Amino acid sequence: MGFLRKFKWGAALLGSLLFVAMHTSFAFAAEKLPPEKAYLYDVYKNMAKISSVHYDVSIKADTPLGTVETVVNGDAQDKPLSMKNDAGITYRDMLNNENTMLVKQYVEQYQGNLMMYMFVNQTWVKQMLPVDPVMKASLAADEKFNSQAEMLKFIKSVKLIRETPTFKYMEVTLDMIEVSDAVGATVKQDKMQNKDMQRAAAVGRLALLAAGDIKYIVKVDKATKMIKEFEFDLTEPIRKGAGLFLDIAEPKDRAAIEDFLAKSTLHMQATYSQFNQISPIEIPQEARDNATDISPMSKI
Repeated sequence: MGFLRKFKWGAALLGSLLFVAMHTSFAFAAEKLPPEKAYLYDVYKNMAKISSVHYDVSIKADTPLGTVETVVNGDAQDKPLSMKNDAGITYRDMLNNENTMLVKQYVEQYQGNLMMYMFVNQTWVKQMLPVDPVMKASLAADEKFNSQAEMLKFIKSVKLIRETPTFKYMEVTLDMIEVSDAVGATVKQDKMQNKDMQRAAAVGRLALLAAGDIKYIVKVDKATKMIKEFEFDLTEPIRKGAGLFLDIAEPKDRAAIEDFLAKSTLHMQATYSQFNQISPIEIPQEARDNATDISPMSKI
């Protein structure tokens, strides 16, 4: 159950971040901007008009102990916000033995927050997820998400790194101090007082600050000015973040941990398709009827 809590929070957060990033986040204020920022601003204005999308996400970690690969195929829609994810988590050890876990996940807007249902090991569970106040404004049925100036603070720079007749490839640098502060603000909105999440967020904020600015590549279709792909190389940020805790804890096996990190890599890629072509997402009745509520408040 502890693993379920960690995985479902991560999966839900990943799906939410990907959809929000595609749909509205990291937009720029309509002011005088450098050419690259101005171009990306126009791209995100186009993306903000999208009401639904399909996404395919791949996360791969290569380590001296084996490889872990997570593949997520999902749909997301707006008004009301809802998501459907099918995930497969595959672990291969050094002898090439393989073990795979399959997970289904649904998320829906519920009483100003999000309710998540997850099916794994033939069991349905559900949990209420708090919503960031900025994102909550976008969830309101009669309000438009119009915090572009607010989101500008997350962007440190944008740089055109490559261009073909069809696509632009742009490098975006995130300001992790601002991202860390945003994580803190989100946790403060947790009315359920999820202690596990609060502890994880506190550690995560320290890791984000230690990781330094994170960069990702966005691939833009020039003809439509729509985003087709995000790509993150999280190897170096993870090493820096982990390094902070090694400095604090000074574990006896520090050398072994440092060697493990030095020989490990972590990459994430997300692609978008089927804009405005997704059928309405419905929570299975079986999930509504049978899911065990593992929200903290359900235990009181």
